[in-house]
Amino acid sequence: MDTNRMKKAMEWFHSAVFRDEPIRSRPPEEKLPPLLQTARSLEKGPNGRWQSAESLFLKQAKLLANYEDDYAFDREVLRYYPTYAALNDRELRAYFSWRTKLRKGTLQKTSLSFAFLYVYELLHMIGVGSPLEGYEALQSFRRDYGQLDSGICSYLNRWIRDYVIYYDLDPNLLGEHPQVLFDRSLTVLDNIRQQEEGKAIYAIKQLAPRWLSRSKFYAAYPADCDRVIYRVLGNMWEHYHSRAKYGLAEQLFGRRSEYRVRLFDGAVFCDWLKNRNREYALDECCVYRCRSGLWSVEKYPLPSRSGSKLEQLLKTIDAVMREEYGYKHPIKAETETKWLLKLIREEVRALLAEQKAAEAKKLRIDYSILDSIRREAAVTREKLTVEEEEEEEAPPPLQESLPTAAASAEALPLNDAELRLLRCLLYGESLGWVQAEGLLLSVLVDGINEKLYDRFMDTVLEDSPEVMEDYVEELKEMVAK
Repeated sequence: MDTNRMKKAMEWFHSAVFRDEPIRSRPPEEKLPPLLQTARSLEKGPNGRWQSAESLFLKQAKLLANYEDDYAFDREVLRYYPTYAALNDRELRAYFSWRTKLRKGTLQKTSLSFAFLYVYELLHMIGVGSPLEGYEALQSFRRDYGQLDSGICSYLNRWIRDYVIYYDLDPNLLGEHPQVLFDRSLTVLDNIRQQEEGKAIYAIKQLAPRWLSRSKFYAAYPADCDRVIYRVLGNMWEHYHSRAKYGLAEQLFGRRSEYRVRLFDGAVFCDWLKNRNREYALDECCVYRCRSGLWSVEKYPLPSRSGSKLEQLLKTIDAVMREEYGYKHPIKAETETKWLLKLIREEVRALLAEQKAAEAKKLRIDYSILDSIRREAAVTREKLTVEEEEEEEAPPPLQESLPTAAASAEALPLNDAELRLLRCLLYGESLGWVQAEGLLLSVLVDGINEKLYDRFMDTVLEDSPEVMEDYVEELKEMVAK
């Protein structure tokens, strides 16, 4: 080993890396304004050690309700469940500087933690004179600040509902809340025999918005479908209310149940009103109750997007009507209940019979006026002189060649792989070739949906993948083998 070389390397390392440097003095800490010092003192001592974060926040919020500041700070602040105690001194002053500008009419985008902290204050009625004023402040902040940062809107939607309930405000303030809209529509459905057809159909579309909005048959015959849907549900109402234990709404959406809930879930909130026993009716179907400080709600459960029994019923009505109308794109019914299928078919045939009778009345001829028509025509014929012209022989019609299967397939804006996948899905063939050829099934599906959207104004393939029932026959004609 070369000792001289090692010695030189060690000397260089010590001289180049380890150098004497002066100790840097720390900048003096900024002194907090007296009111903020008082707020900080609440975090210390024996009382601060044992109190909850929510109760400490409320005490500090009341103390600092009217505090104003003007402090320059431009760093992003990230705190989960932000409170005053969670912020350092500079961040605390920065928050109150932002809040001061906001209260004076200058709304600026800030750290999301500051926005949540301001909302927590409003939930405790900090800075407002009444619960209604607090509600209006929350609505205003959701509307205005939501345009700058939408990340807070989903939380505010829930917390504003809880705010109305907690402070016992007028339920009409929540008239556009999803649960209220659902309950109103469900009330209409459960009293469908007393409702006009238009109002009932509107409620049905609110309860089950998916199938009818995408059905090509419904788009072609909306009035006929509405009439059959209204009649079928009316007869189902009669059936369930006379023969079953549960009514139409409970049969389709389940029974009202009571669920344990926590108001202002996900927020820093102290139950400062100490509600013990109270009841709040959001509407006739949804009631909140507080028992010994614990909240629950009795309501109909909101249906899942794809699991609604009403959606399945509407699709079944659609399927039966397509069959009775001879529609070229049949689909499979969603229910196999015999009495229900019989009821639907009877209503469809009754409607068709009514339409046929109405058409027969329109085509009825009054033979009593035929003689006068003939006499008037004879007089007109005598007054007119028409020179006979030699009738030119019309050229024979052009024979247009029918498109071949290959030409029909070429007319689709698909590449070879997409066309092959579409044929395999239509005719139930294996899809093993997709992976064997190094292709991605999801990419092919997205390509087919995108390229055929302009023609069908809808996606033709589900993600499974599976061809939409509405378009099976039409696509088979296009890619006929």
